[in-house]
Amino acid sequence: MKDDKDQMSTAVTANTGGDEAGKGSVQRIPQGSAPQPTAGWQAYKPGDGYATRLGMMVVVMSYTAFACHHWFYNWVYLRNFLESMFTPLHLTILTNWTYELTAAKILAGGGAMALAALGFFTGYYFIYVKPASAEFLVKTDTELSKVTWPKVTPWFKSETQVWGATYVVLIVVVALTLYVFGVDFILHNIANWLFYGEK
Repeated sequence: MKDDKDQMSTAVTANTGGDEAGKGSVQRIPQGSAPQPTAGWQAYKPGDGYATRLGMMVVVMSYTAFACHHWFYNWVYLRNFLESMFTPLHLTILTNWTYELTAAKILAGGGAMALAALGFFTGYYFIYVKPASAEFLVKTDTELSKVTWPKVTPWFKSETQVWGATYVVLIVVVALTLYVFGVDFILHNIANWLFYGEK
């Protein structure tokens, strides 16, 4: 009986010591549970989410190219806007230098290159470097890899899995086009007859 009591007290003491030791110990968070920050411009999880990240980078650079093209040919509208603000204040000297040919070329080309660099580095940061957005794209790529995609080859053959769906899409598109055209034609003629007296 006494031996049983000694064993029980020993067990209780061991458990208590373990609990107290556990209170002072630091619990480690398993890796992968939260995005880890990266140093500088180092890519977060390089190689993961390759397709999704590359696709998003192509989209970002497409918008950047459009912005560069728009700036190159239309930056003068910004100059005219600033000039309209500076004229009442007699500060047109701030915009007069932009009418020189060399200055105009530098503003057009330099502004387009600056926008290209800004778009590239911004896209690279949010797609490859920033852990939160990069992790989202990596997980998106992982989920897309689990999708069972229908076969599209051989092309334009009846044995492909998307052939029937293609017929349905084409028929619906043609039907909707004819419907919208018909409604627009009828309403256009009615509006001309009611408001302009045209037949």
